[in-house]
Amino acid sequence: MSEERNNKFWFGFFLGGLLGAILLFFMGTREGKKTGKALEDKGKDLLEELQDKLEEMENRGRELVKQGGELKEQVIDEIKEKKEDLSEAAVEKLDTALAQIEKLQEQSVETTKHIRSRFFKNLPKRK
Repeated sequence: MSEERNNKFWFGFFLGGLLGAILLFFMGTREGKKTGKALEDKGKDLLEELQDKLEEMENRGRELVKQGGELKEQVIDEIKEKKEDLSEAAVEKLDTALAQIEKLQEQSVETTKHIRSRFFKNLPKRK
């Protein structure tokens, strides 16, 4: 455990010296100041580019949300139209089916009359 602490101490000591040397270079020498200024300018340019890209993405996102809303409305309208068309078709089919049922009922009444007249003609009629 003592050896681990010793290693951590030396690593910290080395890291502190390295950071100190970097700071001394950037703050204490002309070349370091020029390099620091160039890095600062490059960083600002990069931040501006990132900000522009972010704004562009936000605008595109708003546009996509708007288009999505319009598309949603179109789909809803189309569904309503299809629903009305299907409802009309269903009503027509139901009407046709009811007409066929009525026709079958009429035929059944006629068939029943025919059967009665044929098989039960000798029986007295009920009142």
